[in-house]
Amino acid sequence: MSDTQQNVHASVPTRRLDARVRNVRGQMMIAGPTQAFELSETAAFIWKQIDGSNTVAQIGRLLAAEYEVDEQTAVEDTAEVIVELAASSVITLA
Repeated sequence: MSDTQQNVHASVPTRRLDARVRNVRGQMMIAGPTQAFELSETAAFIWKQIDGSNTVAQIGRLLAAEYEVDEQTAVEDTAEVIVELAASSVITLA
């Protein structure tokens, strides 16, 4: 694992106060300052775990337990989603 990946895994994501969340026909939609997008079921699970105290790795472990998947894969997938959410300016990483 590279230092960059390790840094992301240890990061604590926080939802931005200006991110808009809507449930449209059972699908979670997130809107940031420049774009809006629909979250998959697993991405919506990840979003719900972002509370300003869980690290990316902790959220990945929760995802692994919820969906009964390999923990390492779940943590890597969680990191990818978190990086996308951060790039879309709907969360910040500390």
